[in-house]
Amino acid sequence: MAEEKTEKNVVSINGEDYNLEQDFDDKQRYLIAQVQDLQQKRQAAQFQLDQVAIAADSFMQQLLTSLSDGTKELKEKTNG
Repeated sequence: MAEEKTEKNVVSINGEDYNLEQDFDDKQRYLIAQVQDLQQKRQAAQFQLDQVAIAADSFMQQLLTSLSDGTKELKEKTNG
């Protein structure tokens, strides 16, 4: 949506480039700043969600391994 280009003060919106200082009024610049901030927050939240998902998967795998190990031990005790 609102993507800041590498050129100073150029913003791309829906594939069209705009000069931040010349093409927008104060309210529009404020809205662009809000969108950019929210995009950064979305990326940060996705980063954290990825970490949580991987951690949860790891703990589930550890639980499944411990259950499997516990089942083996129980079978060995009852067959012994």
